[in-house]
Amino acid sequence: GARLDEGHARGDTLVAGNYLGIVLPIYLPDKARPEGPQIEDASAILATIEAIIAANPVLLPLGAARAEPGRISTFLSIEGAGAFAADIAQIDRFIARGVRLISPNHAQNTRLSSSATGEPAAFGLTELGKRFCARVYAQGALIDVSHISDAAFADLVPIAAAHGAPIVATHSNARAVANRPRNLTDEQLRHIGRSGGVAGLNFHAPFVNGAGQADLDDVLAQVDHMVRVAGVDHVAIGSDFDGGIIPPRGLDDASALPALAARLRRRGMSRDDVEKIFWRNALRV
Repeated sequence: GARLDEGHARGDTLVAGNYLGIVLPIYLPDKARPEGPQIEDASAILATIEAIIAANPVLLPLGAARAEPGRISTFLSIEGAGAFAADIAQIDRFIARGVRLISPNHAQNTRLSSSATGEPAAFGLTELGKRFCARVYAQGALIDVSHISDAAFADLVPIAAAHGAPIVATHSNARAVANRPRNLTDEQLRHIGRSGGVAGLNFHAPFVNGAGQADLDDVLAQVDHMVRVAGVDHVAIGSDFDGGIIPPRGLDDASALPALAARLRRRGMSRDDVEKIFWRNALRV
């Protein structure tokens, strides 16, 4: 149903975790259909998200003009926008309905871009993909680089710069700490920092420490590296809760987020910097 009563990010765990806002993804699985996901699938998922918001009073409506005490602001993303290669102009109506973060691919290559986890490809962004990304920026939304390949990231940098847009990785860690292709190189982290963007700390254990299990200390090692390389103004939380992840011990669901903040404070991080990582940086972009 539309109630938030299962998974990592339930209504009660979000409240217990003192969440101010969440990103609800229009996730288009690569294998949604034999022929791949279609644009109408995105419309159907958006309708489901709107039903979830309507059924859960703790969630503020999409596009709410201001925050309210005790309620959680909602934001929209599209994860895996390859279907829009059929008609890139269709992305405009989703942006008009509040989508703010858009990934041109998910786990596999698309007609827009090559994936960090896709088959080896001789391209990054395709020519159509470059036009798609420029269109997204021109419409006031942002490209999410979390699932794109290194070559696609390199192709995006000048497009983002031409539009004065920050580069955002919603849920990716540092590859220097956990050597996974879904994570970011130090050069990419520096590009994100220079652009005024953010990299969202992902809680999936293999992306945290490269192994099948992780704990809070491993998460702190990621925070340390990402802050050192990108800058404290350019790291955020991108947990990927309910995204099929293996959460670290001590961060079992959304209610545990204050434990991470407390550990950062005990290790000497200022309250201001913790607030930057937990909400100010993400809100800025």
